[in-house]
Amino acid sequence: MKNLLITGATGDIAREIAKQVQGYRLILLSRDVSSLKDISEHLYQVNLTDEKALIATCQQISQDFGAIDVLINNAGYGYFKPFLTDTTSDVRQMFDVNVLALMTVTRAFLPDMIAQKSGQIINIASIASYMATSKTTAYAATKFAVRGFSDALRQEVADANIKVLVVNTGPVLTKFHAANPDYLKKVGKNAVTATFVAKKIVAHLQTSKRELNLPWQLNLARIFAINFPNVVDKITRRYFNIKRSHLPMIGKSIRMNRQKTLSS
Repeated sequence: MKNLLITGATGDIAREIAKQVQGYRLILLSRDVSSLKDISEHLYQVNLTDEKALIATCQQISQDFGAIDVLINNAGYGYFKPFLTDTTSDVRQMFDVNVLALMTVTRAFLPDMIAQKSGQIINIASIASYMATSKTTAYAATKFAVRGFSDALRQEVADANIKVLVVNTGPVLTKFHAANPDYLKKVGKNAVTATFVAKKIVAHLQTSKRELNLPWQLNLARIFAINFPNVVDKITRRYFNIKRSHLPMIGKSIRMNRQKTLSS
């Protein structure tokens, strides 16, 4: 039986993939596996930001099951807030989870894929990797990185018959966006369900598809953004930007905190 591994397995999209996929040994990797026992018996718990522990866990999985045939890098998170309120620590942690952990897991299982001359790596990115909006500076940067990594890796492993699919989703009705009702209200009917996204991914398991952009409305918007970036910037600024009156307030607050730090 072929092996399929999903990271960030407690996420809504990952759980839906696990429910829909058939014909694979399902291996689930997450920081908390207690809620996954009804989905698979092959569960591995690890903190993705602990590189040594993550590498050791991947090595254990390889020893237990051999080569991974399909790797779905689903783990990731994000938040909505102005860049000036971000901290380097916040940004670093997001890169650790969304980008570096993804690379670490891929690096761990790639040699066996190359040895057997087959495999598929599916990286869950975001439409934000094409169309970034305000208050997503750190998140969009990580997803740009995931897409760039996927495009480069695809070329490196093509001769080994390994396929790399990057999935760029728009707003999905998951826990991530549930915490941002204002955003969901703005995107309206363009939001899709985790079940819909999972169905599209499962339909492209072990195919040569290089990119999925969901839903189709935002795929059209993505194409439009590539060709008319200035127009799209104006549109997204209108709907997603923080109010102009808030910027001076944010800047003033940061300057005051800086002065307090220097005087203490």
